[in-house]
Amino acid sequence: MKKKIIGIILVFIALIVIAIFIINKPKIKKVNKVDNVKNITKIKEKKEELHRYTYKDGFYYEDISSELKKKITGKSFPSAFDEHYTSISYDDIKYLRMKYYDFEGKEHKDGEMIVHSSISKEVLEIFYILYENKYPIEKMKLVEDYNAVDELSMEDNNTSAFNYRLVENSVRLSWHCFGLAVDINPLYNPYITGNDLYPKTAGEYVDRNKEFKGKIDEEDLAYKTFTDYGWKWGGNFYGEKDYQHFYKENLDTSVRERR
Repeated sequence: MKKKIIGIILVFIALIVIAIFIINKPKIKKVNKVDNVKNITKIKEKKEELHRYTYKDGFYYEDISSELKKKITGKSFPSAFDEHYTSISYDDIKYLRMKYYDFEGKEHKDGEMIVHSSISKEVLEIFYILYENKYPIEKMKLVEDYNAVDELSMEDNNTSAFNYRLVENSVRLSWHCFGLAVDINPLYNPYITGNDLYPKTAGEYVDRNKEFKGKIDEEDLAYKTFTDYGWKWGGNFYGEKDYQHFYKENLDTSVRERR
């Protein structure tokens, strides 16, 4: 009799276990599927990070990812190139991530920039020097945050680099087209040509005899650091002044001309 009762109990327990397994089976499959998707995503991310170079903590560059290509194409990177101008490829540029301090002394770890591949390492080095000295930078975003409209980026005092565009009031390509120019705190350091001012809201910063934080002159750390690396400064232009503008002529200047 006891054996019979024990047998019935065992069968009952087995039925309960089977029922629990059947009920939870779809959930187990669903979780596994999600985990697989997550694992595949991680693998893809790792593949895109294979070409990352880290200079210091918080300072690195990497290839232009597929996600970033979608973000910049049709904005700072043309969907199609005018056959009369020099074109570029995604391989010509790198995405940089950097830390910086703002004008209130607050540290930011999300600075973004795109520059030419040939200068990507030295740009990290330059901005690391600025960071170590707590040099104030208002913002450091990609121009996509301003729909690649340079005037809007400048008005927001945004420090930026790559943007495939012409020089203002010109038919020449800007060095920004190749990621070979960086504009630092452009609101405080405007571009002045004749009676034109860029950004248009920078009127109070035209007088370079005035002292104010963020002003770039030949005593400024940004000027000293960029020029130490062989960059040129727009503040030395003859007939016009581009105080925000540092550029490196790594390519033949003919690449800028309309053919």
